[in-house]
Amino acid sequence: MAIQIEDNFLEKDEFNNLNNILMGDNFPWYYNDFITSEADPSTYLYFTHTFYREPGITSEWFHLLRKVLVKIKCNSIMRIKANKYLREPEKRINDSHSDYSFKHKGCLLYINDNNGATYIGKEKIIPKANRVVFFDPSQPHSSSPCTDKKRRVNINFNYF
Repeated sequence: MAIQIEDNFLEKDEFNNLNNILMGDNFPWYYNDFITSEADPSTYLYFTHTFYREPGITSEWFHLLRKVLVKIKCNSIMRIKANKYLREPEKRINDSHSDYSFKHKGCLLYINDNNGATYIGKEKIIPKANRVVFFDPSQPHSSSPCTDKKRRVNINFNYF
């Protein structure tokens, strides 16, 4: 599967609603002690919110994503997880990883503009609000925290 990037993915009102909720102060985020593996340096941390993990919905906020699932032509969900990285003083690239070991569909929906790039193979994708990136998450890829905004927020979809 080739990498595909699409800007202005959701309708403006739909994206603004999603953005306001995820960037607001009432959305529940959960602390993670490492980003890629337990071998990460102790300073590597981030926050997540799992909307769905096989075998079912894990979040009361799942309804926010129903239109996205239709638009990405999702037939079966494995996982949907929002990620929030806090600003770091210096740029870095986290270790590469694969979401699952087998070929499947994936997309990242960026919630805010920032300079915390995603690296997929030799591609460097800069987050832009309402940009979506389609790719095969079984292929190695890396995230990076931003240095220009207070946080980097995206939603990661793994599906068939």
